[in-house]
Amino acid sequence: MLVTAGTKLGRYEILSKLGSGGMGHVYLAQDTSELDRTVAIKLLPADVATDQRRMQRFIREAKTVSGLNHPNVVTIYEFGQYAATRFIATEYVEGVTLREHMRSQTVSLDDVLDIAMQVAAALNAAHEAHVLHRDIKPDNIMVRRRDQIVKVLDFGLAKPLTPGNGPGPESGTGALLYTEPGIVMGTLNYMSPEQAVGLKTVDYRTDIWSLGVVIYEMITGTVPFPGKDLYEQLTAIQEHAHPPLSAFIKSLPERLEEIISKALAKDPDQRYQTANDLLVDLRNLKRQLDLDAQNDRTALFDLRSASTVGGHSLPKTAVGSISQAERGASPPASSAEYIVNQVKLHRRPALLLLGVLLLAAVATIFWYMKHSRAAPLTDKDTILLATFENKTGEEVFDDTLRQGLAVQLQQSPFLDIFPEQRVRATLQLMSLSPDERVTRDRARDICQRQGLKAFITGAIVKFERNYSITLEALNGQTGDVLALVQVEAEGKDQVLKALSRAASQLREKLGESLSSIAKFDAKLEVTTSSLEALKQYALGRQEQDRGRSFKAIEFYRRATDI
Repeated sequence: MLVTAGTKLGRYEILSKLGSGGMGHVYLAQDTSELDRTVAIKLLPADVATDQRRMQRFIREAKTVSGLNHPNVVTIYEFGQYAATRFIATEYVEGVTLREHMRSQTVSLDDVLDIAMQVAAALNAAHEAHVLHRDIKPDNIMVRRRDQIVKVLDFGLAKPLTPGNGPGPESGTGALLYTEPGIVMGTLNYMSPEQAVGLKTVDYRTDIWSLGVVIYEMITGTVPFPGKDLYEQLTAIQEHAHPPLSAFIKSLPERLEEIISKALAKDPDQRYQTANDLLVDLRNLKRQLDLDAQNDRTALFDLRSASTVGGHSLPKTAVGSISQAERGASPPASSAEYIVNQVKLHRRPALLLLGVLLLAAVATIFWYMKHSRAAPLTDKDTILLATFENKTGEEVFDDTLRQGLAVQLQQSPFLDIFPEQRVRATLQLMSLSPDERVTRDRARDICQRQGLKAFITGAIVKFERNYSITLEALNGQTGDVLALVQVEAEGKDQVLKALSRAASQLREKLGESLSSIAKFDAKLEVTTSSLEALKQYALGRQEQDRGRSFKAIEFYRRATDI
């Protein structure tokens, strides 16, 4: 069937050709039904429509992807047939492939981590649905222009794996490296050692290797295992170590090198075992880099390095000198012997002492039982920051305290805050304005859509000249309260101090250790003593999240001038 602009496939009208791939041609089309949306149509070419193997792969792609519901996986609308032509209608991602994205600009480390985390999240969702992609590469990753949301596509090589039994065996892939139509099962540059030699037991960890190669290429501009020909490439993948990142860029974090090396381990058992494990490490690295950058940004706020809080050495304890006579001729051999001796010498006071010790032991047991309950969250959970309600009627608190709370919580290596750009994108998927206020009900809807464990909401109320601040963490699926903190501020000038105090208490209640809180806890009153400056900063962040950088700079400048 000849397809040109104006060709109609049922309710879809072809607008233009977008490109071609190993599994067919892709077109931009308009859904002329009441939905009235732009879609991408992938067609199986007529000359291979009779090829049973390719047809099976084409159908498998449609079924595979339609079963995945994740914001970083392209959405399948329909798998259909018009006359003798089979097609898949998917969402149209207005953007560029990661390959084009890398060619058109220098990709910052922040962008590298953000893209890598989104791809890892997509793979984790696919793997949890027992789906193996097998062809992760920059050409199969789209970056949406308006918000940098990543979409993984082209599941034409995806293979369902047997649920409950872990990775299932692949059907014959001995011809993996050949390029005849319908035989190619991956792209050599991005293949794991086990996939490249056609092993029959390739599992989820091959996708993790491929993502490791993509991350390496985003950073260095080249694949880790190049070669002049097929033999050299295979040898490099199987036997050679990849050149370290430091050979290309000297100033990269050592932790990033460790993550890449683990993702590219030749032995699958030495590799990340799940995409989620890789995602957690990438997320923790980004969080630490964001924290370091925040501590260095003195142009906006005179931040004190959070790493020095609690980093001071403890003062030496003053120990008095005790003479031999005061100690006695020879000390008891054990604490038990000491207690017995003291009971003999001071029977009545000793009984009182034993009573006190018994009460202390009971109190210790009670404290341990109280504090040894499972923490509401773990460092693998992502949380959403909802709207902070201002019930004071004072405009200076509008959106200001939410931004202040975000600054406090983002310091934590334990808590992972769902990015604001992702919040805005999710609201749009819900057919809402990206600027819609994230109320409790809306926060819970977002958590359920995105699989987030919890959300945090806050409120400030005024009583005469005092203020009361409440923070709540709620289960994103059930709405149950996980933690509640309430603090008082004696006057407006004490509100930021009170918010810092409340944030630290909430972090502890959610499961973060006291040592971590002490180490990563730059107080808001150190960051800025001005509510108005924080408000201008919050307005700047809002404009930046909307993609209006120049307007954001204007607000940032005002913040620094206050």
